[in-house]
Amino acid sequence: MQERMPYFDHVRGILVALMIMNHTVVVYGTDLVLENPLGGFLTKIIIWVGAPLFMILMGIFFVYPNARPASVRIVRGFKLFLLGLVLNCLRLVLPYLIAKFVNPHALSNFHYLTPNSDFPVLWQLFYLMDILTFAGLAFIILALFDLFFKKDWHLVVLGLLVAWAAPALWGTGRDWGVFYPLVQPFWGNALIQGLESDTSFPVFPWLVYPIVGVLIGRAFIRGKALGAVVKKMLFAALLLGASGGLIVFLSKTNQFGDFYRMYPGATFLCIAIDLLWIGMFMLFAKFGVFQKTLNYLTFWSKNITLIYLVQWVLIGFGMVILGYRQLDNSWIVLALIPVFFALSYFATKKLLRSPRFMSVFTWFTR
Repeated sequence: MQERMPYFDHVRGILVALMIMNHTVVVYGTDLVLENPLGGFLTKIIIWVGAPLFMILMGIFFVYPNARPASVRIVRGFKLFLLGLVLNCLRLVLPYLIAKFVNPHALSNFHYLTPNSDFPVLWQLFYLMDILTFAGLAFIILALFDLFFKKDWHLVVLGLLVAWAAPALWGTGRDWGVFYPLVQPFWGNALIQGLESDTSFPVFPWLVYPIVGVLIGRAFIRGKALGAVVKKMLFAALLLGASGGLIVFLSKTNQFGDFYRMYPGATFLCIAIDLLWIGMFMLFAKFGVFQKTLNYLTFWSKNITLIYLVQWVLIGFGMVILGYRQLDNSWIVLALIPVFFALSYFATKKLLRSPRFMSVFTWFTR
């Protein structure tokens, strides 16, 4: 059985910290906060690097250290998708219903979360596609891919097809009425100026990132040495960075879209940056740099899914009191970050000691 790789824990631990920072600022800060330099860093730079990196790591652990049978992974995918919907009830639907009675003003900016006038507000909140729902679909699709596409170049071709096909699919099915939710998780609404996305992480193009992770995981499964994997990642980063940069430079289309819907050039650049980021932490581990300090992040990495749930529920219910995107004082928003860090940590520790809760949670995540 392969040993646990600390550098992946270090990367995921830092991402958890950045995630809580980002969610706090995005949920509570007004446009004034989001557009100042610090708000822009926390909401744009961090998420542009962090969210794709989450997906790459997910792809690595999809096959490493031990790839489970396809049937097990498909079932797990369905459970994760269901868990995402349960989370939407806890972080969005329930706070919305409570705020509607005790603090209606808190909901004045909720239109950002409900861009589709064709569907009721409660349905849009319940069916908002996020990381967990995407993770569920990705598990199912990757499990099916793994049955038929055994060569690495197969996955490379599939990844390129996903990236290039995505823009043509965005918005398809919006005129299908009640059948649109069937395809919403796969590509969501069209990329239109001023129209918020109804699918935070659509399969097209986001499936590209876990595909990259699977390729990295396969390299470790084959027994590749750490240095050899890092070299391959560096080569891929240089190739994707150069090609992505060239596409961004030559294209008349804004390749970065609205982040949730990015064109191939921006997608390639994000992959390049994230490969360098992972490679850096691999080298830290290889040469023993910062390891004692970074090891404190292991708790956050090992419990990443539970912490993700906890921090979203806390932030979601906080909207009942603080409102959604209604704080225009950056210092107040920043002061909330350590509060949610502490609350998430202690709530997670408490839940880990509850056998009844953990039995339910484990059912969803295994």
